[in-house]
Amino acid sequence: MKFTRILRLIYTALVLAAFAASPAIFSRAWADDNAQDFVREIQLFDTVANYVRLSYVKDVDAQQLVQDAIRGMLSGLDEHTAFLDADDFRLLINDTEGAFGGLGIEIAVTPEDQMLTVMNVLEGTPAERAGLRARDKIIEIDGETTKGITTREALLKMRGEPGTDIEVGIARKDYAEKLDFTITREVIHVDSVPYYFMATDDVGYVRVANFARDDERSTSKDADRALAALKEAGAKKFIIDMRGNPGGPLDEAVALAGLFLKKDSLVVYTAGRSRRWEERKYFVKGEPKYKKEPFVVLIDDSSASASEVFTGALKDHKRAVVMGEKSYGKASVQTLIPLAAAADVAPGPGLKITIAYYYSPDGHLIDGEGIEPEIKLEPEEIPLVVGKLFALGYFRMFAEEYHDAHGSAALADFEADAAAFDEFVAWVDERGFDFYPEGYAETLPDNGREFYVAAIEKERAAVMTMLTREVLREVAGDAEAYKYWRRHDPWLADAVEELS
Repeated sequence: MKFTRILRLIYTALVLAAFAASPAIFSRAWADDNAQDFVREIQLFDTVANYVRLSYVKDVDAQQLVQDAIRGMLSGLDEHTAFLDADDFRLLINDTEGAFGGLGIEIAVTPEDQMLTVMNVLEGTPAERAGLRARDKIIEIDGETTKGITTREALLKMRGEPGTDIEVGIARKDYAEKLDFTITREVIHVDSVPYYFMATDDVGYVRVANFARDDERSTSKDADRALAALKEAGAKKFIIDMRGNPGGPLDEAVALAGLFLKKDSLVVYTAGRSRRWEERKYFVKGEPKYKKEPFVVLIDDSSASASEVFTGALKDHKRAVVMGEKSYGKASVQTLIPLAAAADVAPGPGLKITIAYYYSPDGHLIDGEGIEPEIKLEPEEIPLVVGKLFALGYFRMFAEEYHDAHGSAALADFEADAAAFDEFVAWVDERGFDFYPEGYAETLPDNGREFYVAAIEKERAAVMTMLTREVLREVAGDAEAYKYWRRHDPWLADAVEELS
């Protein structure tokens, strides 16, 4: 197929797909003031492409050249707008189905450093249990560098048969050396409301990990059931935990806000340039089920999208106290446009393009700016030695062995065992704990053993909390482990105090 034919087919694909997505958008796009300038620049692109075809020293792949040009054109817009080849587009569609085989992380190549980055770690998944964290940089997968890798290529490498292992090398802030993780793949099922409990006699806590809706679940309905159960148990106040929540369907955020806000309250509105998205307002449709109960919303710098919509609405309507860190600031509307029809290839590529922004009821632009908490909380400082033990998976591995030895009585035995801490220290010691960088450790007596044992001893309380959580996970599962973990959470304690 001639170069110019491929060029025109792909160009035509973009135009026809835009028209198919919305005739109003199409007609307006070519009627605005800069239409002639736009057409002139397209002609310039056509001229340059033909010079490359005729004059460049080597033959070029026409499709690759044009697709790279499209990617370059879109890269200057925002991090969410992108041209997706057929494989990328298929992966994106599959990821919306809610269950997949993998590690339990959301990844992206971040534009500021072009590094493969962990954007979110889902609770109760292999990645979380192994010790991965949001903002970790994935520098190796199965011993191979990730330099220059695309998100799609990384996803293909990470996904595989459940039960198989993958080796991941991580660069983490404040750690001089690479961290290595061995993670066993699982089928990932994401629960929007994985657990809830009574934080005190009259304060109920609900964890909302993400927003989702399908044939089997609905975040707003799951949260409603949790709130009703807590109210039945005596809760008169609530804490809604949105930390690390990456978002999801907008209508679920609106429905969740409707549990607390008066009928016809504005939850969010969108604004864009096209007629379809010039302004859309989303209101509460029914009467609230929880009209007067005081509550706190917890957010952090990983709370994004729909979780920011929910939080912004409750904040603007002064219905909740927002506590924590400034949220991530990702609140824009994307649409997916398949380009297969005109691309002469099946399945074809697709376009993901930002078409509008979300605004809170008071007119606050969420995208890029985030939601500011009314009460700021400092992130919990995890002692360095505890963080290293966790990153190496030592708490988890010790708990697995302890559970194998003690069976269903493992938790009771562990809590009653005064020597359990010393047993753990000895267990760590046997494995030659690499607490210090290799070169520095060699300058210390016995490679620094006396110093790292002293460091672990100093953090006895934090170590025992981590160990108890992992033993509880082995005995009773992820939900019970997280209930225990959250009960020791200083932010939860701050929220309870605010509600007192």
